Amino acid sequence: MDRVEATAILRQHLDRLEALGYEELCARIGDLEVLAAQGKIGVEYQLELTVLWDQKPNAVIRILGSIDDGGLRAFFPLSDSRLVMPKARPSSA
Repeated sequence: MDRVEATAILRQHLDRLEALGYEELCARIGDLEVLAAQGKIGVEYQLELTVLWDQKPNAVIRILGSIDDGGLRAFFPLSDSRLVMPKARPSSA
């Protein structure tokens, strides 16, 4: 598995989910997205992306992703995550 290529693909998918924003991600809590992506060198990768609360409900959201090529890396996939913060509520003066 090409680690540079796999990392770039994983980051692209994490960016896509992060761009949805906090409110949309709240609706996806607990979702597991499994998909395939083909790299430029022809390797087919499997990705798993999940959205969950980081520590407690209705707070920070964690987007967790992993990628492997179906070989030995399937036992030790590359992984990365993003934190999405809730929007700050305006304070009343």
